Amino acid sequence: MKKFLSIVSLLLVAMMIFAMPTFAEEAETEDAPFVLPNGIKKHYANDITGKIPTIDGTIAEGEYGELTIRVTEPKAMVGDTGVFMTEPADQNLHNEYVDFWFAYDENNVYIAVHLGPMPYVDNGDEFKKNDVAFRNNTFFKFGFDLQDLMGGYVRFGGASTSSATTGGWNDPRYYEFGKPSVSPVKTNTFVTELVSRKVDVATGTDIAFGDLSTANGNANYADGAWEQYIEMKIDKKATAQMLNACFFTDYDNIANAMYFSFDVNAFKAEGAYKADGKTENLEPCVNQYWSWLGNTNIAGKQAEYADYGYYEGMKGHENLWDIIIFGDENTVITPADPFPVREETEPVTEAPVTEAPTNENPTEAPATEAPVTEAPAEGGCGSSVAVCGIALVAALGTCTAFVAKKKED
Repeated sequence: MKKFLSIVSLLLVAMMIFAMPTFAEEAETEDAPFVLPNGIKKHYANDITGKIPTIDGTIAEGEYGELTIRVTEPKAMVGDTGVFMTEPADQNLHNEYVDFWFAYDENNVYIAVHLGPMPYVDNGDEFKKNDVAFRNNTFFKFGFDLQDLMGGYVRFGGASTSSATTGGWNDPRYYEFGKPSVSPVKTNTFVTELVSRKVDVATGTDIAFGDLSTANGNANYADGAWEQYIEMKIDKKATAQMLNACFFTDYDNIANAMYFSFDVNAFKAEGAYKADGKTENLEPCVNQYWSWLGNTNIAGKQAEYADYGYYEGMKGHENLWDIIIFGDENTVITPADPFPVREETEPVTEAPVTEAPTNENPTEAPATEAPVTEAPAEGGCGSSVAVCGIALVAALGTCTAFVAKKKED
């Protein structure tokens, strides 16, 4: 019997020892770093802190730092759907190239675009206005939620400052799951400056000059080759407030990167006279959508990008946008928090001061000090160790009692 009780005692002690947690502090778990979508094209914006560009329709050398990228071969798209064309398109219906500059400082993001010459090609017929595309409708798309591109992005652009179909430059659209809604705020609440300038290539004279809400900087022109310059300044914090108004979020600022897409819809006359039989008309015309940035083909692979808002079988959106990083190759991309934890700021209310009634004949009771006993801390390693220690002492005491009882017997 004595041997049996000894074995039981040892087993109880072992159980108590293995049940005790270690005293090492638990290491704080850090959030996993943001992972870019597979195969995405990355572009790095230039830090131009202390050097504010002049938004005037002229892109001076070095104004935005080094050229970010020149694109010479856009991809033909089926409308504004993000679906690529399967048949060849008229290659004379797009500009020869498009240059992009991206820059930033602490408070703003800057974008400059130069749409190079629209080629003027004589097709040999009696008409001249059908030898060149007379206009691009330009569309800028921004995805500021790095973790859910299709869940919410914004777009503005179109033919001019006002358009019934596109809303015009100052009437942006915001998209949820690819479906557009009219934004409750105007573009110029977050794009604080924007200028569009169209120029005749041969003469260098301005064809059109305008901003977001006044003159049209994208007028039709079919009398020769032309090019276009677009500059804009985007306020970071105002953009966060725009997102909050559209998506009911609570951003303080935008992330240090953004998804970006730039598309155009080019129009070209087919050749016709007006009613007088002498004046050439731009109608009827043909048109073609082109994607210059944000055109990585993921057709049939959307399900692989479920973590970024795409889903299997979705209609359209076969293109993965590019990402613009506000920094260099060593920059750690950090998504912005749409719902940051904020400190409660409840108003302080002071309770009214009430005086206790005085006792004219106070009787002081003898002061008795109760013995101080420190209660074990609730939860954590300390309380677990204390409980285990008490249980261990109890177990040893129980075993000792059994052994003593056996001796008396």
